[in-house]
Amino acid sequence: MQYRFFDNVQTIEDLKAQYKKLAFKHHPDVGGRLEDMQAINTEYDELLKRVRYTHKTAEGKTYTKKPTGAEVPDKFKDIIQKIINFNCRIELCGAWLWVFNAYNYRKQLKDLEFFYCSGKKAWAWTDQPTNNKHRLTLDEIRRLHGSEVIKEEQEQEENKKLGVAV
Repeated sequence: MQYRFFDNVQTIEDLKAQYKKLAFKHHPDVGGRLEDMQAINTEYDELLKRVRYTHKTAEGKTYTKKPTGAEVPDKFKDIIQKIINFNCRIELCGAWLWVFNAYNYRKQLKDLEFFYCSGKKAWAWTDQPTNNKHRLTLDEIRRLHGSEVIKEEQEQEENKKLGVAV
């Protein structure tokens, strides 16, 4: 099937990364059109049914894994919708969503089941069970799972557009 917004989605990680980019570009709260966002959500739901259990390693290899706990891919979409307007840095590392410089949003993040990692100075959310116990640094997590910064703080973006050194 041909999709209007999503391109070459093979894994749940691909789907989440593309959805996040599309939401930050097309959401009505950031100047996008409601009709486009509704179409993106429809495509996301259709693709989710196809790739729900297909994952990708940091090396790019794919594997299939049925979840052991409750299903939460829809929760990821809801979280993105709720943090879209936060003026903070948002990064996706594997199945982890990291939010930096978000002191003003701590109540909302707690309500969304994020937890604060004091050693990393960031809020984290994942849909995967974990027993990491804070052993890895953020750089190690980025190397292990890959990393994609989807949203910088708005002030930094505006400075870059104006050519101001940050």
